[in-house]
Amino acid sequence: MTLIKKRLPSRSTLFICALYIIHLSALIGVYLGYIQWFLSKTWAILFLIFLVQWDGLPKKSIKISWPIPVIFFIGFMAEWLGVKFSFLFGDYSYGANLGIKLDDVPIIMGINWVILSLATRGIIQRFFKLPVMKILVSSVLMVSLDVLLEPLAPQLDYWSFETMVAPLSNYMGWLIYSILMQSLLEFVQFKGHFNISVHILIIQLFFFGSLYLLF
Repeated sequence: MTLIKKRLPSRSTLFICALYIIHLSALIGVYLGYIQWFLSKTWAILFLIFLVQWDGLPKKSIKISWPIPVIFFIGFMAEWLGVKFSFLFGDYSYGANLGIKLDDVPIIMGINWVILSLATRGIIQRFFKLPVMKILVSSVLMVSLDVLLEPLAPQLDYWSFETMVAPLSNYMGWLIYSILMQSLLEFVQFKGHFNISVHILIIQLFFFGSLYLLF
């Protein structure tokens, strides 16, 4: 009985497998022509990714985890300031495929900032020990992921800029907010789950990278 239990996959492994299956199914559905139906579920998939991240965290005490709701708030307010006042990011607006909006900003965007912050932190902390390096490299990785997604975003009806192309200020804004969020995580010595973080980024790169072939 003990041997059987040892061979069973962990809960995190099962969750990660589920994420791969969901994203692969969505990708197949998009290529078969059901684009709008699958893309309109983006908010639900992002929320599921966050739940998998949260479940896999080594520690969940308030002392360690309080930056998570703070990052959500900072991320949402950053988007609100951007949409309402073109602050830092530029003049842009959100489309219909990111779920419920609060004053024109999808609520899920706050969670998306959390996902990216935790995932990049979870990977970079494995390779760097110096705090400033963990903060800077994680932040640059976050910006790099935005660079990947920006050309696709209008096609997916996620968001679009008035200038059609994201301005340089958008990436500068991303870097500023990313450094702030990563600094909060470093302040509490936040420990992310390395394997889960790696798989989340692989899934994101695979899914959106594959969509470049379609659009």
